[in-house]
Order: sequence, then structure tokens, then C-alpha cells
Amino acid sequence: MGVQPQAPPQVWYCGRCGAPLAPGATFCGRCGTPVLLPAVAAQPTYRYPVAPPPAAVYPPGRRFNFRPMAIAGALLLIIAIITVTVTAFAVSQATGGAKSTCKVNCGPKFVTPLPEDASFRSSAFKFQVNYTSQWSVRSQDANGVALGTQLGSVTVVGQKGGQPDQVIQAAVGALPSSSWQNVTLVSSLKGAHIGTQDGVGAVYSATLVGATQTSTKVRFAVIAATHNGVTVTVFAINPADPKNSPNGMPEGADFDYMCTEFVWG
Repeated sequence: MGVQPQAPPQVWYCGRCGAPLAPGATFCGRCGTPVLLPAVAAQPTYRYPVAPPPAAVYPPGRRFNFRPMAIAGALLLIIAIITVTVTAFAVSQATGGAKSTCKVNCGPKFVTPLPEDASFRSSAFKFQVNYTSQWSVRSQDANGVALGTQLGSVTVVGQKGGQPDQVIQAAVGALPSSSWQNVTLVSSLKGAHIGTQDGVGAVYSATLVGATQTSTKVRFAVIAATHNGVTVTVFAINPADPKNSPNGMPEGADFDYMCTEFVWG
């Protein structure tokens, strides 16, 4: 095989004076002009894997981020509540502060206070009768007191010894027939008591004839109890009202309250 002829070395010339340049010369040997070397061959380019594109903010299906929307909704709700509260307060003030009736966890109500209590104390038997100050005292002595109520009357009297049931029978039997007519037992009083002492009691109906010969249908209750050798009798009278009142006595609850507040000596 023949030897391949080699290509003659490439000759570079000065761009100013045209003189040939020595290989590798950086300036012209004739005019001293710097030699502009040819551009260095481009360095090889390395390819790196391309990063995947970022995930879409809103993937298919249009799913949104609801967190900002929830915060905005909560703020709007708070503003609405404040607005409604302020408006309601302004309306209540403009209408004189009218309020709806409270039904649960209500505060105390301002109501007419109950009348004050009055009392009588027996000097003979040392018991005390507490009653409403709206009642009046008709008579009193060492043994007891007679009170006028709003609709009738009540008498409380004490005595030494005696059995409660016998005392009741004696009290009813002692009623004058000229004034007390048609006396009839209606019922016994269950749970009869005077103060802390259990007793016996009964309710009767009668026709009461007054001084002017006018008659009135009445109901009366007799209760008796014995404590430490002293027997106390309560005799209460009311106009008869059997349709609307327990035992036909409109003031029955007041009489029971008086018996409950009774204090033995």
C-alpha cells in the first residue's frame, strides 16, 4: 500500500499587512498586530434528562382547593351573626325592650311578694300560730285565737289532755242547731297534721243560718292533734264550692299552710 500524502500545513496571514504568520504566533512578526486566533471548536454538549413538568394546579375534573373558600365563608357567617344580633338589639330597644317568654334556664321573675306573716302565741300552752297578715284577729285569749279570713274564719284552741277523735266529735256536737243545720260528714282528711304532729281530721257540709235568717251553704274542717299532753283543735269554715275547690273549701290551701307553720310549745 502506498503512503497517503499528507496535507500541507495551513498557513495563516496577518489580517493587516498580509505577512505570513508563524504557526502558533500570537502577533504579526512584521507589523506587530495581535493575531486573532480562530474560534475554538465548540465543546461537546452533554444532554441531561429533562425534568417532568409540574403537576397541574387544577387536575382534570376541576377539583378546587376549598380551604380559602371555607375561611371566607366562616368570616361571612360571623359578620352575618354580628349583624343580626345588633339589629335585634336595636329593634328591642326601639320597641321598649319587649322580650319573649323564657322557658328554659330562666332568671328570677319579679312578682308581687307574698304578704308578711303574723303570729299568735298561747300563754297557757305555749304553742304559736303563724298566719298571713291579710287575716284579722276576731278574738283571742290564753287558750287560742279566732281569725277572720278572706272568705270565712278559722279558730285554733288548745286544751289539756283529750283524744283527737273524741275532741272532734265534741266540737261538732257542740255546734248550736239553730245556726248549724243539716250537718253532714263529707270525708275524713287523710294526712291531717298540726305542725310536726300527725292528727285526725274530717270535712263536713252544713247550712249556716245568720242573724238575719239568711242561710249559706258552707264546708268546714275540724283537725285535732295531741303533743306532750296538749290537744290543739283547728276549726276552719268556708262558703261551699265543691265544683272548683278540693273538699269544697276555697281557702283549703291557706288553712293547710297555717297548720304546717304551726309551732308546738
